[in-house]
Amino acid sequence: MFIKKLYNDIDTIVDESMAGARLMAQPDADKYSRVIPGTRITVRSDKYKKPKGLVKIAGGGGAGHEGPPGVMCRPGGSDCSVRGDIFAAPSGMQLFRGIQEIYDGSPIFMNVPHHAGDVLNAKLCKQLCEAHGMTEIYQYSGYNDVGSAPKERETERRSMGGGLNCTGIMAECGESIQEILRMADKCNSRQRSFGVGIRPAIHPTSGLLIMGDMPEDEIEMGIGMHGESSGNRIKLPRSRELAQMIAKILLDDMPVASGEDIVLSLNGLGGMTWTELDIFYKDLYEFLVYDCGLNIWRHSVRNAGTQELGGFIVAIGHPDDEIKKWMTTRIPKGLYPED
Repeated sequence: MFIKKLYNDIDTIVDESMAGARLMAQPDADKYSRVIPGTRITVRSDKYKKPKGLVKIAGGGGAGHEGPPGVMCRPGGSDCSVRGDIFAAPSGMQLFRGIQEIYDGSPIFMNVPHHAGDVLNAKLCKQLCEAHGMTEIYQYSGYNDVGSAPKERETERRSMGGGLNCTGIMAECGESIQEILRMADKCNSRQRSFGVGIRPAIHPTSGLLIMGDMPEDEIEMGIGMHGESSGNRIKLPRSRELAQMIAKILLDDMPVASGEDIVLSLNGLGGMTWTELDIFYKDLYEFLVYDCGLNIWRHSVRNAGTQELGGFIVAIGHPDDEIKKWMTTRIPKGLYPED
């Protein structure tokens, strides 16, 4: 099958994209992390390994998500990251192999996307760990996607972005696994997200349309980050009207009083132009600030998603003082050699 994408070999798409991303992220990539030869497992470099006794953070997910090159494994972030195939969770054995690389008897916080394949494979990984005498492996999945399940079935919702996250810095500062789990729950309970699809994309290995045919005058409300369909298509509104619709959906699910601080995230799904994102952020900002009376304490706007899929995810977080404290905390000086 001919697929109009720029690549060398379908079988090496993931590995070559990982290699290219690391080259673009130099010199930080080799400074902070390394890839285990023959795998898609990234761990911290020896110089930046977290000391024994501190909680380690492991994560992973499917490949094929667009975004600027970065280094996921570094101080304040993950200790181990495992990449799966295009839009496919890493296997339980791949995750287990990653955890073997960082296990030193310290508790491990497995940050698992709340998608069926990721959750199942993480459970298999945890079983493998326990069978090999590796204890204190904690699997955690947030759920904040309003479009994937109603409020009365919150725990069935997908995890899909959001600006509230304290786990990395808490682990770096020596907080216990119990405190990290408590704060992960708090951040999850205080943020909501919602996805919109505008233009379909082509799957880079199957050649199939992601999100299917989309009429020029329609959009889909409530899609997932991989373009998972909700079946809820509406006529394309103007940007201002759509911004108000989505903000109301999020605030109806998680009310925030006028005068309160929020964290606002707008994440384009790979195929949005910056002109579109700029206009839409302006419309979100004006409605949330001028009409709803909210204060934007922090914001994030980027275009990093699913191939050339036209669409975006909007997330609103409602941080309290404890969350703000951790989100503004720095890594302790002297923890690593050059600090």
